[in-house]
Amino acid sequence: MAPQLSEDEIDDLLYAARTGEKDELTTLLSALAEREKVSPAEILTSATDEGKSTCLHMATGNGHIEIVTALLSHFIDDASAPAGAKQAFLDAPNEYGNTGLHWAALGGHLPVVRLLVEAGASVALANDKNYVPLDLASFGDKFDVVDYFLSQAGGLEDANAEEGGLEEAVGAVGVDGGDEEEEGGGGEGKGKGKGKEGGSS
Repeated sequence: MAPQLSEDEIDDLLYAARTGEKDELTTLLSALAEREKVSPAEILTSATDEGKSTCLHMATGNGHIEIVTALLSHFIDDASAPAGAKQAFLDAPNEYGNTGLHWAALGGHLPVVRLLVEAGASVALANDKNYVPLDLASFGDKFDVVDYFLSQAGGLEDANAEEGGLEEAVGAVGVDGGDEEEEGGGGEGKGKGKGKEGGSS
């Protein structure tokens, strides 16, 4: 059963995350988890405001890396945290579709952006305006964050190239000739998806 949190308790959690008050946040989380007989991760998942913003949104938007680290530790280090809860928490959208990564990128909080990406936050999730975190960093002239996102994309492209990239993927695709086979009189290898490997040329 989901934890039963009052509005004031949710407000206190969000406030502590927003203002960077780690000790207060830790104490409150522990007390609520004990009272509700659930993990701190479940408390964090349940604690959203009327706009669906979480403690992670509040901490990332204000660049509080220590708070972000503490929040994520409840999903990583706690064996009682529900399976898949970490990814759901990382990628939880608010009412406008913004994740914690969107807010960190918008604010130009590069250390927080790095931490979120390394933790597995999805960089390609778009908000309700169809903007990904990279877009928000760009709009706000947060060029160090933009450069970081682009370098991450470049790293993926390099890894893809090492595995054969697009050429490898295209070479593995067979093509059914359809009409060509009829027009060509059923010539051998024509339209059968045979490439260089199938012929002597």
